[in-house]
Amino acid sequence: MTNTAEQTADSSTVAQALCAAEAAQSKKGFAVTIVDVKGRCSYADVIMIVSTSNERQTLAVAKTVEDALRDKFQIKQSHREGRGAWSLTDYGDLLVHVFQEDSRSYYDIDQLWNEAPRIPVPALQSPVLEQTPTALARRKATR
Repeated sequence: MTNTAEQTADSSTVAQALCAAEAAQSKKGFAVTIVDVKGRCSYADVIMIVSTSNERQTLAVAKTVEDALRDKFQIKQSHREGRGAWSLTDYGDLLVHVFQEDSRSYYDIDQLWNEAPRIPVPALQSPVLEQTPTALARRKATR
């Protein structure tokens, strides 16, 4: 019998979670945590938790994650719960929790899995924007 502490989520589920994390960050989701719960949890292998600032952002992050997973992995949600302060979406082996910051603190689900390994989440690289001179600077430069 395999020791459950040694089991880890398969690479495709981890790739889906990282895709979801990138999508969430693209809509300014923050404090993204990905937890490998394979062998510790009967209903998922990976849980992603992300914070948002408001209800509109919670919905936008959940929708963007859904679109990204559908487009990249051709997977659809099997179930969605919650609105406003919290959204839970089930993608089979991956669960995605999107919480407004206060609700995440209140429910503290990160602590439910505090002994489960975390999967590192790369920070989203924001594009470097070229500074364009203001109209005033352009006028001064032509004088």
